[in-house]
Amino acid sequence: MADGFRRTRAGIELRLPRLEAALLIELVGQIESLLEPPPVEDPLEALVGLRDTAPPPPDDPAIARLLPDPYPDDPMASGDFRRRRTDDLLARKRDAARRVLSAVPAPGRALLLDEEAAQAWLTTLNDLRLVLGTRLGLTDDDSTAELEHLDPDDSRRPLVAVYAFLTELLDDLTRALG
Repeated sequence: MADGFRRTRAGIELRLPRLEAALLIELVGQIESLLEPPPVEDPLEALVGLRDTAPPPPDDPAIARLLPDPYPDDPMASGDFRRRRTDDLLARKRDAARRVLSAVPAPGRALLLDEEAAQAWLTTLNDLRLVLGTRLGLTDDDSTAELEHLDPDDSRRPLVAVYAFLTELLDDLTRALG
């Protein structure tokens, strides 16, 4: 059987070689810690789960890519959106990452995904690609195409290989779901 995602009669199956499984565990663990919500100073706000004031926009461009500003021309609406939705959005992304992290199959073993698990994998793989793409400075198809022509000594080559792996895995899953 080929590695990656594929549709079988039993559902969507995933198999990974040892190196890819270890890489995925490391990457998902890193993104899980990256998705920690901004601190809440007021204990009542923390208890209720709704902020009185909006957290600032993310400083990290990768986090900003995962939490795009839905109202770039309206700072008040953006702040209200962040106040009401940031913690929930981060929690859902963290939960998806935790589900993936706990389910990465051992080498040679198969993981069978139901629809809910497949959605968690889609979310997490897409988030990983967005973060890595931001770190690589990818902004459009042209900047992505440029990665194919990197100098052999370019320090970004290992990251590009990881980005390509994630892209292929996400593509496999999307095709299996289709």
